[in-house]
Amino acid sequence: MTTTATATAPRRARRRLRLADGVWRLRMMTLAGIATVLITRAYLAATGYPRIGGGGIHIGHVVWGGLLMIAALTVALVWAGDRARVWTALLGGVGIGLFVDEVGKYLTTTNDYFYRPAAAIIYLVFAALLVEAALLGRDTVAAGAADESERLASAAQIAATGLISGLTPDERDHATRLLDGCPDQDRDAVLRLLAQARHRDPGLLTRLVERVRGWAEWVAGLRWTETVVFVLLIVSRVIVAIVFIAQAAGGEPHSTDAGAITASAFTRGASAVLTIAAVIVRIRGRRMTAYRLAKSAILLDLIVTEVFNFHDSQFGAVAELPHLVLGFVFISIWQRQVEQGSQSPQTSPAS
Repeated sequence: MTTTATATAPRRARRRLRLADGVWRLRMMTLAGIATVLITRAYLAATGYPRIGGGGIHIGHVVWGGLLMIAALTVALVWAGDRARVWTALLGGVGIGLFVDEVGKYLTTTNDYFYRPAAAIIYLVFAALLVEAALLGRDTVAAGAADESERLASAAQIAATGLISGLTPDERDHATRLLDGCPDQDRDAVLRLLAQARHRDPGLLTRLVERVRGWAEWVAGLRWTETVVFVLLIVSRVIVAIVFIAQAAGGEPHSTDAGAITASAFTRGASAVLTIAAVIVRIRGRRMTAYRLAKSAILLDLIVTEVFNFHDSQFGAVAELPHLVLGFVFISIWQRQVEQGSQSPQTSPAS
């Protein structure tokens, strides 16, 4: 027993404390990067892809992306507080977007901005960042519930930031909850720091996110929403899978890349099977299993299928993302309600 405890202690000591809002800032940076790529591509297409410079010089937007990433690092290294982290995430996200948008030029000897796999690579970069944020967020919650020292350090970190930027009521409540179960002396010390932090109203972005979240939860609670979501998922997944399987089997893909069509046929077929299974299980009343199967189908499409889709259809593949993201959001809400033991939506696909 002593040997095990001694061996475990160094591993805990080597763990690094994460910023309390680090996962949210990572998502913000990623969304800023995605928006930057879409806006940049749309602007360049509308203006005929102008050249900035003269003679043999062309100042690509990768240069501005690099400068913005340097600016983000400067802000992160020099300033503290909530506002500095927001600027770090936004500047870094825009910089990454401008940088990765020209990935085709880095991978080809001809500096081909329109290199066909570039769209898929760009999508894969941002998808990986969002997956990383999801995994880090889940791990942070688990670690916070299990490790008293990390919860104490997280609360102290929030309190220290509050001395600079102030604290919203939600941030103050979160820090106070983190202190539950901590030694009285340590808890009182952090509570004194929290008491010194001035009140700060939630920012515009926070209010907007909370409003969107509230709207999504309200819609998810309507009687017909679950039925509509499952029907749309099964119809869209099955029909699209049939189309791609027929194209792959017929040897007449609608694009120049038969490999992407064939790969999509396999992954879309698997997604359709998972979706059908989710509906069958949901009709039988096994809600949690149904939600997990449906989320697996959507994640398969978002993480794997859409890479082939962006390679095949380029940025036209963006049109398929909204309904997948909305389906994932609603199913996540219902899954969380079941996990928390709250009341479910009033009807099911069987009704």
